[in-house]
Amino acid sequence: MSCARETFEKDLSIIPISQIPNKERLKPSTPHVKHTLFDGMLLYAPAVTSNGEDGPLTGRLCGACLKSLNNNEMPRFSLANDLWVGDIPHELAKLTLPERILIAKYYPVAYIVKLYPKQRGANAWDEKQLHRGLRGNVSTYKLDPQLIAETICVSDPLEMPPPAKVLSATVGVTFIGPKGLTVKSMPQMLRVRRAAVRDALVCLKENNATYLDIKISEARLEELPEDGIPQEILSTTRHLDDISLVYREHDGYVPSQEEEGRFNECLLKKGD
Repeated sequence: MSCARETFEKDLSIIPISQIPNKERLKPSTPHVKHTLFDGMLLYAPAVTSNGEDGPLTGRLCGACLKSLNNNEMPRFSLANDLWVGDIPHELAKLTLPERILIAKYYPVAYIVKLYPKQRGANAWDEKQLHRGLRGNVSTYKLDPQLIAETICVSDPLEMPPPAKVLSATVGVTFIGPKGLTVKSMPQMLRVRRAAVRDALVCLKENNATYLDIKISEARLEELPEDGIPQEILSTTRHLDDISLVYREHDGYVPSQEEEGRFNECLLKKGD
Protein backbone atom coordinates (compact mmCIF):
# COMPACT_ATOMS: atom_id res chain seq x y z
CA MET A 1 0.00 0.00 0.00
CA SER A 2 3.03 2.29 0.22
CA CYS A 3 4.70 1.65 -3.14
CA ALA A 4 1.95 -0.18 -5.13
CA ARG A 5 4.54 -2.68 -6.34
CA GLU A 6 3.91 -6.37 -6.92
CA THR A 7 6.01 -8.58 -4.68
CA PHE A 8 6.00 -12.01 -3.07
CA GLU A 9 3.46 -12.49 -0.29
CA LYS A 10 6.17 -13.81 2.02
CA ASP A 11 7.85 -10.38 1.87
CA LEU A 12 4.71 -8.53 3.00
CA SER A 13 3.53 -7.53 6.47
CA ILE A 14 -0.15 -6.91 7.23
CA ILE A 15 -0.41 -3.72 9.31
CA PRO A 16 -3.37 -1.61 10.45
CA ILE A 17 -3.08 1.87 8.99
CA SER A 18 -3.22 3.35 12.46
CA GLN A 19 -0.05 1.44 13.38
CA ILE A 20 2.14 2.41 10.43
CA PRO A 21 5.38 3.75 11.95
CA ASN A 22 6.44 7.36 11.29
CA LYS A 23 3.33 8.16 9.23
CA GLU A 24 4.63 11.63 8.32
CA ARG A 25 7.12 9.94 5.99
CA LEU A 26 4.23 8.92 3.75
CA LYS A 27 2.90 12.44 3.42
CA PRO A 28 3.07 13.31 -0.30
CA SER A 29 6.03 15.47 -1.30
CA THR A 30 3.90 17.22 -3.93
CA PRO A 31 0.19 17.37 -3.01
CA HIS A 32 -2.38 16.84 -5.76
CA VAL A 33 -6.13 17.40 -5.71
CA LYS A 34 -6.75 13.81 -6.83
CA HIS A 35 -4.67 12.20 -4.09
CA THR A 36 -6.54 9.77 -1.85
CA LEU A 37 -5.11 10.26 1.64
CA PHE A 38 -5.45 7.96 4.62
CA ASP A 39 -4.73 9.75 7.89
CA GLY A 40 -2.60 12.17 5.87
CA MET A 41 -0.68 9.37 4.10
CA LEU A 42 -0.65 8.79 0.34
CA LEU A 43 -1.38 5.08 -0.02
CA TYR A 44 -2.37 2.81 -2.88
CA ALA A 45 -6.14 2.65 -2.31
CA PRO A 46 -6.78 -0.79 -3.93
CA ALA A 47 -4.32 -2.30 -1.42
CA VAL A 48 -6.20 -0.92 1.59
CA THR A 49 -8.90 -3.19 3.04
CA SER A 50 -11.39 -2.97 5.90
CA ASN A 51 -12.76 -5.64 8.20
CA GLY A 52 -16.45 -4.83 7.99
CA GLU A 53 -18.09 -1.42 7.91
CA ASP A 54 -16.69 -0.34 11.27
CA GLY A 55 -13.51 -2.42 11.21
CA PRO A 56 -10.02 -0.91 11.12
CA LEU A 57 -8.36 -0.23 7.78
CA THR A 58 -5.42 -2.51 7.10
CA GLY A 59 -2.97 -3.12 4.29
CA ARG A 60 0.27 -4.79 3.36
CA LEU A 61 3.70 -3.18 3.45
CA CYS A 62 6.67 -4.68 1.66
CA GLY A 63 9.85 -5.30 3.61
CA ALA A 64 11.76 -2.44 1.97
CA CYS A 65 9.10 0.18 2.76
CA LEU A 66 8.60 -1.08 6.31
CA LYS A 67 12.35 -0.99 6.97
CA SER A 68 12.57 2.62 5.76
CA LEU A 69 9.59 3.68 7.88
CA ASN A 70 11.02 2.00 10.97
CA ASN A 71 14.20 4.01 10.34
CA ASN A 72 12.11 7.19 10.09
CA GLU A 73 12.91 7.52 6.38
CA MET A 74 10.65 8.03 3.35
CA PRO A 75 10.54 4.72 1.42
CA ARG A 76 12.42 5.11 -1.83
CA PHE A 77 9.65 3.69 -4.01
CA SER A 78 6.67 5.00 -2.08
CA LEU A 79 3.96 6.88 -3.96
CA ALA A 80 4.56 9.77 -1.57
CA ASN A 81 8.09 10.14 -2.97
CA ASP A 82 6.78 11.86 -6.12
CA LEU A 83 6.07 8.49 -7.78
CA TRP A 84 2.27 8.86 -7.91
CA VAL A 85 0.90 9.33 -11.44
CA GLY A 86 -2.76 8.58 -10.82
CA ASP A 87 -4.97 6.45 -13.03
CA ILE A 88 -3.99 6.59 -16.70
CA PRO A 89 -7.05 7.47 -18.83
CA HIS A 90 -8.12 4.71 -21.20
CA GLU A 91 -7.68 7.12 -24.13
CA LEU A 92 -3.93 7.25 -23.36
CA ALA A 93 -3.35 3.75 -22.01
CA LYS A 94 -4.49 2.09 -25.26
CA LEU A 95 -2.12 3.99 -27.57
CA THR A 96 0.48 2.23 -29.71
CA LEU A 97 4.06 3.48 -30.14
CA PRO A 98 3.42 5.65 -33.25
CA GLU A 99 0.16 6.94 -31.78
CA ARG A 100 2.08 8.13 -28.71
CA ILE A 101 4.50 9.95 -30.97
CA LEU A 102 1.60 11.60 -32.76
CA ILE A 103 0.29 13.16 -29.54
CA ALA A 104 3.72 14.20 -28.25
CA LYS A 105 4.92 17.80 -28.23
CA TYR A 106 8.62 16.91 -28.27
CA TYR A 107 10.65 14.16 -29.93
CA PRO A 108 13.80 13.47 -27.86
CA VAL A 109 14.47 9.96 -29.20
CA ALA A 110 14.09 7.73 -32.24
CA TYR A 111 12.77 4.19 -31.93
CA ILE A 112 14.49 1.45 -33.91
CA VAL A 113 12.51 -1.81 -34.06
CA LYS A 114 14.31 -5.04 -35.03
CA LEU A 115 12.26 -8.11 -35.95
CA TYR A 116 13.69 -11.55 -36.69
CA PRO A 117 12.62 -15.24 -36.76
CA LYS A 118 12.19 -16.90 -33.41
CA GLN A 119 13.47 -20.17 -34.85
CA ARG A 120 17.20 -20.18 -35.57
CA GLY A 121 18.13 -20.93 -39.14
CA ALA A 122 14.66 -20.21 -40.54
CA ASN A 123 14.79 -19.71 -44.31
CA ALA A 124 11.13 -18.82 -44.86
CA TRP A 125 8.30 -17.05 -43.06
CA ASP A 126 5.17 -18.95 -42.08
CA GLU A 127 2.37 -16.44 -42.70
CA LYS A 128 0.07 -18.41 -40.38
CA GLN A 129 2.46 -17.82 -37.49
CA LEU A 130 3.92 -14.42 -38.33
CA HIS A 131 3.51 -12.89 -34.89
CA ARG A 132 4.16 -16.00 -32.82
CA GLY A 133 7.19 -16.77 -34.99
CA LEU A 134 8.82 -13.38 -34.52
CA ARG A 135 11.15 -12.02 -31.90
CA GLY A 136 12.27 -8.44 -31.65
CA ASN A 137 13.49 -5.52 -29.63
CA VAL A 138 13.17 -1.75 -29.59
CA SER A 139 16.19 0.51 -29.13
CA THR A 140 16.08 4.26 -28.54
CA TYR A 141 18.54 6.84 -29.81
CA LYS A 142 18.80 10.46 -28.79
CA LEU A 143 17.55 13.01 -31.31
CA ASP A 144 18.02 16.72 -31.78
CA PRO A 145 14.48 18.12 -31.18
CA GLN A 146 15.28 21.24 -33.20
CA LEU A 147 16.32 19.13 -36.19
CA ILE A 148 13.04 17.19 -36.03
CA ALA A 149 11.08 20.44 -35.83
CA GLU A 150 12.84 21.69 -38.97
CA THR A 151 12.27 18.37 -40.76
CA ILE A 152 8.52 18.30 -40.28
CA CYS A 153 8.19 22.06 -40.92
CA VAL A 154 5.50 22.87 -38.38
CA SER A 155 4.19 26.38 -39.03
CA ASP A 156 1.92 26.43 -36.00
CA PRO A 157 3.29 24.49 -32.98
CA LEU A 158 -0.15 24.55 -31.36
CA GLU A 159 -1.69 22.58 -34.23
CA MET A 160 -1.86 18.84 -33.49
CA PRO A 161 -1.28 16.11 -34.38
CA PRO A 162 2.02 16.89 -36.13
CA PRO A 163 2.41 16.04 -39.82
CA ALA A 164 2.43 12.26 -40.33
CA LYS A 165 5.98 12.45 -41.70
CA VAL A 166 7.23 12.82 -38.12
CA LEU A 167 6.91 9.02 -37.99
CA SER A 168 9.53 8.66 -40.74
CA ALA A 169 11.97 10.63 -38.59
CA THR A 170 11.28 8.88 -35.30
CA VAL A 171 10.44 5.23 -36.08
CA GLY A 172 12.58 2.77 -38.02
CA VAL A 173 11.81 -0.91 -38.63
CA THR A 174 14.31 -3.54 -39.74
CA PHE A 175 13.38 -7.12 -40.63
CA ILE A 176 16.31 -9.49 -40.31
CA GLY A 177 15.92 -12.83 -42.03
CA PRO A 178 14.17 -14.33 -45.06
CA LYS A 179 12.64 -11.97 -47.60
CA GLY A 180 9.05 -12.00 -48.74
CA LEU A 181 7.28 -10.34 -45.82
CA THR A 182 4.12 -8.32 -46.39
CA VAL A 183 2.44 -5.57 -44.43
CA LYS A 184 0.61 -8.31 -42.52
CA SER A 185 3.89 -9.11 -40.77
CA MET A 186 4.04 -5.72 -39.08
CA PRO A 187 3.24 -6.08 -35.36
CA GLN A 188 0.16 -4.39 -33.98
CA MET A 189 2.34 -2.10 -31.87
CA LEU A 190 3.04 -0.14 -35.09
CA ARG A 191 -0.57 0.43 -36.17
CA VAL A 192 -2.20 3.87 -36.09
CA ARG A 193 -5.90 4.43 -35.49
CA ARG A 194 -7.09 7.89 -36.47
CA ALA A 195 -9.92 7.90 -33.92
CA ALA A 196 -7.56 6.85 -31.11
CA VAL A 197 -5.25 9.80 -31.83
CA ARG A 198 -8.21 12.20 -31.91
CA ASP A 199 -9.62 10.83 -28.63
CA ALA A 200 -6.22 11.12 -26.92
CA LEU A 201 -5.76 14.74 -28.00
CA VAL A 202 -9.27 15.64 -26.81
CA CYS A 203 -8.53 13.98 -23.47
CA LEU A 204 -5.24 15.87 -23.08
CA LYS A 205 -6.78 19.19 -24.08
CA GLU A 206 -9.48 18.76 -21.43
CA ASN A 207 -7.26 17.48 -18.62
CA ASN A 208 -3.66 18.59 -19.16
CA ALA A 209 -2.69 22.24 -18.81
CA THR A 210 0.20 21.73 -21.25
CA TYR A 211 -2.31 20.90 -23.98
CA LEU A 212 -4.92 23.48 -23.06
CA ASP A 213 -4.22 25.74 -26.06
CA ILE A 214 -3.67 23.12 -28.76
CA LYS A 215 -5.72 23.17 -31.96
CA ILE A 216 -6.86 19.72 -33.08
CA SER A 217 -6.47 19.65 -36.86
CA GLU A 218 -8.92 17.47 -38.77
CA ALA A 219 -6.79 17.93 -41.88
CA ARG A 220 -3.78 16.43 -40.09
CA LEU A 221 -5.90 13.61 -38.72
CA GLU A 222 -7.05 12.79 -42.25
CA GLU A 223 -3.38 12.12 -43.12
CA LEU A 224 -3.47 9.13 -40.75
CA PRO A 225 -4.85 5.70 -41.60
CA GLU A 226 -8.25 4.84 -40.21
CA ASP A 227 -6.69 1.69 -38.76
CA GLY A 228 -3.43 0.41 -40.20
CA ILE A 229 0.31 0.77 -40.57
CA PRO A 230 1.20 4.31 -41.76
CA GLN A 231 2.93 4.60 -45.11
CA GLU A 232 5.55 6.75 -43.36
CA ILE A 233 6.66 3.66 -41.42
CA LEU A 234 6.32 1.22 -44.31
CA SER A 235 8.40 3.43 -46.62
CA THR A 236 11.39 3.43 -44.26
CA THR A 237 11.26 -0.29 -43.36
CA ARG A 238 14.50 -2.08 -44.21
CA HIS A 239 15.44 -5.72 -44.72
CA LEU A 240 18.69 -7.53 -43.86
CA ASP A 241 19.17 -11.17 -44.78
CA ASP A 242 22.14 -11.94 -42.51
CA ILE A 243 20.32 -13.43 -39.52
CA SER A 244 23.62 -14.32 -37.83
CA LEU A 245 24.12 -10.63 -37.01
CA VAL A 246 21.18 -10.48 -34.66
CA TYR A 247 21.97 -13.83 -33.06
CA ARG A 248 25.53 -12.70 -32.30
CA GLU A 249 24.11 -9.49 -30.87
CA HIS A 250 21.69 -11.34 -28.58
CA ASP A 251 23.80 -14.31 -27.52
CA GLY A 252 24.34 -14.23 -23.80
CA TYR A 253 21.35 -12.16 -22.69
CA VAL A 254 18.32 -13.30 -24.67
CA PRO A 255 17.22 -16.93 -24.01
CA SER A 256 16.59 -19.20 -26.96
CA GLN A 257 13.26 -20.90 -27.48
CA GLU A 258 14.69 -24.16 -26.09
CA GLU A 259 16.09 -22.34 -23.06
CA GLU A 260 12.70 -20.71 -22.43
CA GLY A 261 11.05 -24.14 -22.57
CA ARG A 262 13.47 -25.57 -20.01
CA PHE A 263 12.96 -22.53 -17.77
CA ASN A 264 9.17 -22.91 -17.90
CA GLU A 265 9.47 -26.63 -17.06
CA CYS A 266 11.55 -25.72 -14.00
CA LEU A 267 8.91 -23.23 -12.87
CA LEU A 268 6.16 -25.83 -13.20
CA LYS A 269 8.14 -28.39 -11.20
CA LYS A 270 8.88 -25.78 -8.55
CA GLY A 271 5.17 -24.94 -8.35
CA ASP A 272 4.33 -28.64 -7.81
